[in-house]
Amino acid sequence: MSGRGELFLGDLVRAMAELKPADLATAVAMAALLGQGHRTPTAPSQSHAVRAVVGGAGRPTAVRLEGASGGPRRSTPAPPPRAVTAEQGPRAERPEPSGPEEEVPGRDGAERAVLLAHRPVDFSLTAIGGPPPPATEANGTEAGPGLPERRAAAVPLAHEPPWKKDWARGIMFAAVATPVESREVDQRALLRGVAGRQALRSVPRRRRLSTRRGVQLLLDHGPGMAPFRDDGLWLRELVGSIAGRDRVEVLRFRGAPGRGVVRQDPLTIDPYRPPPPGTPVILFSDLGRMRPPFAGQGVAGPQEWRAFVHAVAHSGCPVVCLTPYESGDYPAALRKRVAFVPLDRRVSLRHAQRATAWVRGWLERP
Repeated sequence: MSGRGELFLGDLVRAMAELKPADLATAVAMAALLGQGHRTPTAPSQSHAVRAVVGGAGRPTAVRLEGASGGPRRSTPAPPPRAVTAEQGPRAERPEPSGPEEEVPGRDGAERAVLLAHRPVDFSLTAIGGPPPPATEANGTEAGPGLPERRAAAVPLAHEPPWKKDWARGIMFAAVATPVESREVDQRALLRGVAGRQALRSVPRRRRLSTRRGVQLLLDHGPGMAPFRDDGLWLRELVGSIAGRDRVEVLRFRGAPGRGVVRQDPLTIDPYRPPPPGTPVILFSDLGRMRPPFAGQGVAGPQEWRAFVHAVAHSGCPVVCLTPYESGDYPAALRKRVAFVPLDRRVSLRHAQRATAWVRGWLERP
């Protein structure tokens, strides 16, 4: 076999010289196996020799098989392919196998197995995707072969809200709403005052929850809240759709808001100031619960958070913390002054209403 992996006529000659077949049928079978069957004459001669063309024109060569009778080896011009010589007489050539049904007979007349090259292929390769489009440059021309191919960006996964879709707006309304006086008269309070012979300086009116006072939203951008950045963006849009985007003050901080907050310019850190009395303060933070390794002083401790909550509550603002942890994971001193609403799909509307009502009632106590 040649070094290029293809079979030529010279390979057939070398194979016969080495194997030395005993009869013509074996030589024909060898030629068929090497893909040169159409080049070998099938009619036997008196000397039982198989003639094959080794070189080009002007270099005829005859190969003599060992054990065959006849004269010495001689050089004769090679006949053209598929030609019938005068000694052989007119005889029809044997057709080559054209499909998997035909077989090559052996020396003893028994049928041989079908050649592997003639067997049908029982599988196919189908391209399910075409070749990638050629990369183009900024001016619209195709990029050269030396430039790296541009791959399509992966499609980001859709964000899954931390609360149920039917309860998300109700939970957020319970967090940002504050009680205000309505125009309806509170008849029960009026009857209690008259029955108790109390001096009424004003007509008592019923109270209802409203978002007219706005809300201050504090977003924690520390390392502990990095896995929940998408939840923070979702909560920011939810608060704006309920309380009104013009009534929401968004502040960002690291560690604790007492260290400084960012309003618009990320390079400018302003001191924190509580909102007007009665305005709810929404904290999107873990309050230092998650302490990543090597965080150092970047995470605020419990003492710093207690001081911050005390300052906000002293100004008359209820504090609601939207956290990825349960309320039981925080100290009791913080649970008395902060309404914890976990970012969990198991949280119900009733839980949010009770937690915020407890904090508002604690602020109204004398």
